[in-house]
Amino acid sequence: MEKIVSLAPLPVEIIWRMMSDCGIALPPDLEIVNANPLSHSEIVSAVKGSSAILGDYTFKQKITREIALAAKGALLIQQPSVGYQHIDIDACTEVGIPVANTAGANTISAAEHTFMVALCLLKNLMTAHRSAVAGQWLQLEIGSVEIHGKTWGLIGMGQIGRAIAERLTAFGVDILYTDPVRLEKEDENRLCASYQEIDQLLSASDIVSVHCPLTDATYALIDRRRLALMKPSAVLINIARGEIVDEQALANALSENRIAGAAVDVFSEEPLSTDNPLLQVQSDNLILTPHLAGTTNESKIRIISTAISNLAKALVGEKPQFVVNEVGDIRRRTG
Repeated sequence: MEKIVSLAPLPVEIIWRMMSDCGIALPPDLEIVNANPLSHSEIVSAVKGSSAILGDYTFKQKITREIALAAKGALLIQQPSVGYQHIDIDACTEVGIPVANTAGANTISAAEHTFMVALCLLKNLMTAHRSAVAGQWLQLEIGSVEIHGKTWGLIGMGQIGRAIAERLTAFGVDILYTDPVRLEKEDENRLCASYQEIDQLLSASDIVSVHCPLTDATYALIDRRRLALMKPSAVLINIARGEIVDEQALANALSENRIAGAAVDVFSEEPLSTDNPLLQVQSDNLILTPHLAGTTNESKIRIISTAISNLAKALVGEKPQFVVNEVGDIRRRTG
């Protein structure tokens, strides 16, 4: 018998329906188990002998080393999101389980969100709205600026970073980027983007947006020292991972008017903790959103469709997309 264990808060009926509609002939003895409400120890028991695991897109149900060891022999752990920091990748690799995410499924959504909040910050939209509602009629006092002619620094030039650069070319913006892997010259020319080391990028940019993964190298990448490199008129946008930006340092920089504004969609603790220092900032030019940059109606459909299709592929011995660890070829189990 083939068994999929789902840690996602999705009804089994929806998973069944989507798997049936993905165009791949499923094993006739397939069972889908909803393990989302189970305790950690119960999940360890549930994944034993499983063919595949569907991860939790809320990140509440973690895939620990103990779970990975119990699931040894599984064909795939499929995470229905781009992020997978709640999965012990080393343990999964050690026992030979491929882990896949849904890279690219939220690229459009994340790029549009980034551009939206950048314009809101540059136009001082929150101040304009609140003052109008309060009965004030501020026009010249709002001090909004144009995006045209500004310099935008992209920290991370993966799919989202490139999607933003593609959209910026129509707005007369100078684009800088930093990334561990420099683009080919042809791609730099196509995107009108120039490579810079991160400190130089921060010093030169009017808008800085963060799109890199959370790793040991990027933890607290934007700290007090690097925030001090930014122009007083510059704004910072983080839609990547909360731990990449030192939240206390950012709160201090905003409170002391050392940068002009920030938009933060991701936090070191989610849901947002009541003692997060950013909640203490008294500024109309701080926009906080609940990790929704990549979750439009359209992207949610792409994410879950990609995840379900990958699960079906793994069950019939096909190679899934977007595997993030090296475990060799994916083959159908026998016996």
